[in-house]
Amino acid sequence: MSISHLTGETFSQWAEQDGELANALAAVQDLPAMTNILSEFLCAVQDDDWEPRHIAAIITRDPAITACILKVANSSLYSLQRQISTLEGAIAVLGLTTIKSLVMAASVKSMSRRFGLTEKLLLEDAIGGALCARALARKTGRYDSEEAFLGGLFRHMGKIAMNNLAPDNYSRLIQAVYNGEGNLAALERKYFPFCHAAIGAALLDHWHFAPALVASTLYHGDPPPENPIGQAAGTLARIVAVADHCCRRLGIGLRTPQPDLDIVGLAASRELGLDADDIEALIEETRDAFEQTRDLFLGSA
Repeated sequence: MSISHLTGETFSQWAEQDGELANALAAVQDLPAMTNILSEFLCAVQDDDWEPRHIAAIITRDPAITACILKVANSSLYSLQRQISTLEGAIAVLGLTTIKSLVMAASVKSMSRRFGLTEKLLLEDAIGGALCARALARKTGRYDSEEAFLGGLFRHMGKIAMNNLAPDNYSRLIQAVYNGEGNLAALERKYFPFCHAAIGAALLDHWHFAPALVASTLYHGDPPPENPIGQAAGTLARIVAVADHCCRRLGIGLRTPQPDLDIVGLAASRELGLDADDIEALIEETRDAFEQTRDLFLGSA
């Protein structure tokens, strides 16, 4: 993509300057929305005076998300002595942060028109990235941890979109990458008129997410220097880039891990002030968090 300066502009304005983004913006019109409770839920939880009964009334309109939350509330992870049978009770037990995470992860899952191995790996990738980005934001204190969770969760939303738009082409793309026929960016443009970052950012813009999240999704793989997308989006993009590499090192969402992947040498790691010990601790925390919660987030496939 050839855009040199994005600060203060909308995605539609960016697309006027770049054909790849314009193609992505047109393509998202054919994609299904996330769960129809999402916008109302996000508005409700931003209210400082939110009430469990109000949040519960919104969530209960989506039976799949309701079932997921009740399952988590009654799981061994929370070791409660009594059965939790209501959403209000689950919200009280889990807290708003966990509820938000579960709703968002379930919403990502709802995007897939089918749910086989490819979709399972994409969802695991999203969850791993979200958990790692949240942990890194907390560690560095450089960004709100819950917004970083969303950045990690949505960083590869474009891959889910590609798989929905043209599943056969996406399968060929993934097989080509696995066979070593080229790098992902080049191969994506062989099978689609846009890369996954472009269609992912277009989709978040279509859903009216914050500009910083849209911009960081567009540049999560290669955060630009000197913050041409704005300081907030630039910081988030760097956090998400490091989280993405940690997931690749661990093999989360992949067929095999990449144990030799250099994370300390990333420009994003240097700019966040991370050394080798920081990275190893982050990887270990991500591995533990993912192993403890993956089944809860995934639900029943």
